[in-house]
Amino acid sequence: MKLLFSEFIEKAIARAHYEYDDSVKHWAAWIEGFSGVYAQGKRVEDVRQELASVLEDYLLTSIWEGRRIPGFVLPRRSHAKTA
Repeated sequence: MKLLFSEFIEKAIARAHYEYDDSVKHWAAWIEGFSGVYAQGKRVEDVRQELASVLEDYLLTSIWEGRRIPGFVLPRRSHAKTA
């Protein structure tokens, strides 16, 4: 499951939008399609790491609550019967 999350998060972070707000001297980042997944900070790398953490929390919460996640599919478990 960890690899599945990591791969999904890396791909989503690659699509993130970053903007510098000169009035507060901070970077902001968000990923379209993921309501509430947002981060801000003084350095782009800090924002990227925070955004990954927020997205991970979003994924776990969504799975727990049974919500659909855009572009994310959990692998089905096979329940093989043994004799």
